[in-house]
Amino acid sequence: HLIEEVYNLEDALVVAQWLNVFLRRSNVLKIACIAQIVNVIAPILTRSDAMLKQSIYYPLMLFSRFAKGQALDVLVHAPNTPTKQYGDVSMLDVSASYDPATENGAIFLVNRSLDANLTTELHWQGVAPKQITALHRIFGSDPKAANSFEHPNAITAQSLLGTPITNQSTSLTVPPLSLTVVEVA
Repeated sequence: HLIEEVYNLEDALVVAQWLNVFLRRSNVLKIACIAQIVNVIAPILTRSDAMLKQSIYYPLMLFSRFAKGQALDVLVHAPNTPTKQYGDVSMLDVSASYDPATENGAIFLVNRSLDANLTTELHWQGVAPKQITALHRIFGSDPKAANSFEHPNAITAQSLLGTPITNQSTSLTVPPLSLTVVEVA
């Protein structure tokens, strides 16, 4: 218990953005691993009577479940926000994958805004999927919110029903401080 780390929503979104980078650069980055899985600076904490999934568990789980096949090159148009160190940065961080063997894909969207919903239009070139089969979302209003053994579900992944895709596009509202995974088939 001396080197356990408590992770919050902010940490989960940072992990999601790094996983987006890894997916976008998968042409040169062939493998990414997490060394500590349980207790020591880890996504899972245990004690003799319980197990706790920390906030960073959920982006790791969603990417491992849905980032299959090949990375897609996405074009993103989103509002920018100024930063002191990096200049203007897009409010929306995006990656996507498609598995030709199953004809399933996923789009991973992180809304970096602290307080603004972002409405985005998803457009497919070539053959579009038939539908969004589900949305999976990690979000909250407090970036410092964290799971604890007393409150294990403060930050979790929630699943929502999908929608049909019409004319190779659909509109989606992404809440602030969130990772949204769009599952398509």
